[in-house]
Amino acid sequence: MKKIFLTLMVMVAAVAANAQVWVGGSLGFWTNGDAEGSQTKTTFNIAPEVGYDLSEDWSIALALGYASAKPEKGDATNTLSVTPYARYNVLKAGNFKLFLDGAVDIASIDNGDDSYSAWGVGVKPGVAYSLNEKFSLVAHMGFLGYQDADDEISGVVQKGFGFNFSNNLSFGVYYAF
Repeated sequence: MKKIFLTLMVMVAAVAANAQVWVGGSLGFWTNGDAEGSQTKTTFNIAPEVGYDLSEDWSIALALGYASAKPEKGDATNTLSVTPYARYNVLKAGNFKLFLDGAVDIASIDNGDDSYSAWGVGVKPGVAYSLNEKFSLVAHMGFLGYQDADDEISGVVQKGFGFNFSNNLSFGVYYAF
């Protein structure tokens, strides 16, 4: 019995030694200042992530997000989101990796008057650059998939299927343990 227990402990230690857990995310802030005709004065978003490398090519991760858009007059629109995803590294060249995230987005949106639920499923391409063994810079560029909401949310969720690479750029930093 002791040999079996010791063997299991060695196996767990070997898997843990090769495990690659990472944390990171993105942060954004924008203010329009005195832009004429602009409805939104200030926007803020934060999206922490935690992930686990299953192999050299595959990872699983979870991103949590909060975004707030405060117009000059009126209530802010606040969004909470949860995004589990699987990442596949398509191409590796030196310190660069080109990847695809297969993601499911689930969001709750509150604009002061009403609350909405939204969801999406699709692929988010991106690129990562390893600064060293522990730190990486990451950029996501766009979305290809389907999005829907339980009600029409003007300017927040574009219902339907398609791709959008024009306004979906985000940058982040990851730290690997």
